[in-house]
Amino acid sequence: FRSDIARMANGEPGILFPGRPRLFVSSSGTTGDPKLFPVTWRQQNAALKVIALLIPAARAVCVPGLGFRQPTTTLMVASRPGRQTAAGIPVGNPSGAGLRRMLSIAPPFWVFPPAVLGVQDHPTALYLHALFALRARDLGCIEAIYCSHIVNWMALIERRGAELVRDIATGSLSADLVLSTAERATLSAALKPDPQRAGDIERELARDSAGRMLRLWPALRVLSSVVSGPFAVSLPALRALAGPGPAIYTTCFGATEGMIGINLWRDAPERYALALGAVHLEFLPASELDAPRPRRVRMRAVREGESYELVISNHAGLYRYRLGDVVRIAGFEGRTPVFEFDYRRGNVLDLVGEKTTEQHLRNAFARLIEETPGLQSALVDFSLYGDISRVPYRYIVYVELDGRAPPVDAEAMADRLDVLLTQENLAYATLGRDNGRLAALELRLLPPGSFAQLLASQSEGARAVNANQLKVPKLLRHDGAGFGLFGL
Repeated sequence: FRSDIARMANGEPGILFPGRPRLFVSSSGTTGDPKLFPVTWRQQNAALKVIALLIPAARAVCVPGLGFRQPTTTLMVASRPGRQTAAGIPVGNPSGAGLRRMLSIAPPFWVFPPAVLGVQDHPTALYLHALFALRARDLGCIEAIYCSHIVNWMALIERRGAELVRDIATGSLSADLVLSTAERATLSAALKPDPQRAGDIERELARDSAGRMLRLWPALRVLSSVVSGPFAVSLPALRALAGPGPAIYTTCFGATEGMIGINLWRDAPERYALALGAVHLEFLPASELDAPRPRRVRMRAVREGESYELVISNHAGLYRYRLGDVVRIAGFEGRTPVFEFDYRRGNVLDLVGEKTTEQHLRNAFARLIEETPGLQSALVDFSLYGDISRVPYRYIVYVELDGRAPPVDAEAMADRLDVLLTQENLAYATLGRDNGRLAALELRLLPPGSFAQLLASQSEGARAVNANQLKVPKLLRHDGAGFGLFGL
């Protein structure tokens, strides 16, 4: 579709559908260069039906006593389109475009003024989300696209605690926030001094962070975010911050091209029922993905336990588009297939035929941190790079730990991870390590802030991608040290 979309971007009408798109959105670029996709009203409405109606309803059912109108904060920003195509069609991002549609019908349960979602400076927007959330002692739900966003937001609250306490006590806004005169006036009108609440927050921020969220917000019932797949790495830190009580409910499985699945179970964050009606789905058996013409399987013919690549046709002109995500059918809810994410085809490392998937790496790393005391809550993130600069080839795993981490032996961790990876992926052992085609895995510990630097470089490289979408890639396409991504 690349050439068709290029023609549409240059203003030619009637290419994939009648007329011209209302805007283009950009993918996040985690597994390659960001791609442009056209957006139509019908496609956006199909996604909003899932995001604005089905997810809150499913969450209310999954968390007993939650209710649909629980006071909620949403850690997203509805940034304006970052640029235009040559024909003047705006280019934005999917989460921001959807949120702009919701501003005119702002949910009555938001604890922040809708104007927060229009703030262009992302650090300022996150500060404002923190300010209004901390003012709301009755906050019951915190939403974010990825659970790592909630963990990072809590770190911001700790880092800027003195400013937040001052602004809550005085009912004012910090002078260094990047706001227009109109934005500052609108937001200031929503504030009033609350020295008692400010004192409570100041005392809490002086305590240990374990269980902090429930102490800040005694009515907190649920943290709603994607916690599966590559984001599971942040789950231990999130649980430590939340404390006992709040449920952690994963939300949906989606892509820039369309919504795919919705979670219906509080205790099964890896499982999604197909979001029927959002897109049309077909399935390619995993054993045939490299065939010239792989067999297409319809929804009613998928088999439990089998893996398939997803193929979608959406309401914006994509017809039988291979999404690249491979899922495993885990069962059925009624007649609706239920799936678990397996791996993304672009995230398979295949240096000598071993085909190590993202799932192999995640499973091995999860076992490693479970075996290592103190690492679960201190782990920030990790990524894998396939080094072919010397023979035999090898894997390099980059790991970032926060300041709470105990002293670790990187060589010992590498040796153990190497063993665990051979157990998760037999071909890594038989085709690589056992015959000397792959050298021992190397583990490099990163200084604090390294992955934040990587995400910042992603954002700078694609202006249309905003921080709502950014996520740490589990498979690096360039050596972090050699390309200056990390300060090594």
